[in-house]
Amino acid sequence: MLKSLPLLFLLVTAVCLRASAQNGCTDPRASNYNSGAVFNDGSCQYAATTTPLTTKAQFPSEVVESSGLQYTDQRLWTFNDSGNEPILYRLDPDLGTIQQQVRISNFGNADWEDIATDAQFLYIGDFGNNNGDRRDLRILRIRKADIGADAATTVSAEAIQFSYPDQTNFNPGTNNHNFDCEAFFFANDSLHLFTKNWADLKTTYYTVPATPGTHVARRRASFNVNGLITAADLNAAGTEASLLGYNQTNGATFLWLLFDFPSNGFLQGNKRRIELPNALFIGQAEGLAFTSRYTMLLSNEQVLVGSLTIPARLYELNATQWLAPTLPTASKQPQTASFTIFPNPASHTLRVQSQTPFGDGARLLLQDLQGRIVAATNLGPGATDQQLDLQHVTTGVYVLRIHSGKGAFFSKVVVQ
Repeated sequence: MLKSLPLLFLLVTAVCLRASAQNGCTDPRASNYNSGAVFNDGSCQYAATTTPLTTKAQFPSEVVESSGLQYTDQRLWTFNDSGNEPILYRLDPDLGTIQQQVRISNFGNADWEDIATDAQFLYIGDFGNNNGDRRDLRILRIRKADIGADAATTVSAEAIQFSYPDQTNFNPGTNNHNFDCEAFFFANDSLHLFTKNWADLKTTYYTVPATPGTHVARRRASFNVNGLITAADLNAAGTEASLLGYNQTNGATFLWLLFDFPSNGFLQGNKRRIELPNALFIGQAEGLAFTSRYTMLLSNEQVLVGSLTIPARLYELNATQWLAPTLPTASKQPQTASFTIFPNPASHTLRVQSQTPFGDGARLLLQDLQGRIVAATNLGPGATDQQLDLQHVTTGVYVLRIHSGKGAFFSKVVVQ
């Protein structure tokens, strides 16, 4: 029993520290940024933001209904929508030309909608469900090592069968329900699905094990996206994710950028909507893939609008300005205090000294380059010397923030 006391003490201390710390919006780009917030509570709000897309290529005639997109191992993969051949196309990511065709030998294309990846496998989401009546929802798992380099090849797939725990009506009518899905990605041994809710224009977040067999999806959360989600992806670092969608009423096309979230809590962090060009200009956007931490490729299905043809194209979007870490601009810099920070680089302990008392309500925060708090302490109003424990901080570059009623002070800190 005595051996468990240190762990219990740490747990109680962590809970108490969290409870006493202020929650709020920690993104300086948000309209409701709270400079005193220590923990991000996902409440950040942003001004309406619109951006163009860069056209990279037009797809060949074999790929007119690009319904999913994935970039992995410097390879770009896509496929056509429901009713087409069960073929994966590897494309040149700059030219859009076909470099390889991979046929799935043991499953058809009932309604392929998105594609995900991990280190060993490609996953094809055969879970499109416009009518809401499918009882054969599945994700096809293909071993990358089986694909090879031949221009045309055939592989077999394993099936991950699943059902929704909350679906009881399998005759809701076409586009009149919340159990369609066109978006998912892989993370932490699971597949993370985001539904296309025709009935309420939200998305529901489920997880499914990334292993063959029959599973019941686990419902995690719901989010009002005000549209129909058609694709999702998580960058290779696992630090930012994105949801692509459109509104069928007015053709509005959008991205929801998800960032500064806890592990697997993709809807618990910041959520910023970026308005893209209307579907009249870019077609029905269906594919999404990160190619670097902040850069994405998008694709659309070919659309006919009267006599107008909007061809299937490949687009690029750089989201650095909304996702890259940024330091807040202090409204006023401290005039009566100067600080000495040492050692820097630091290893186990960082020490901060002030020529004058820190002041009432002062806080010392160490943030990583994603803006997340990795160490924090309150400063006594009469104190002029404070140590920050770095024992559990990994090596890297951080930002030290000293915040009080006098203003804010920022400094780069290296932990080694």
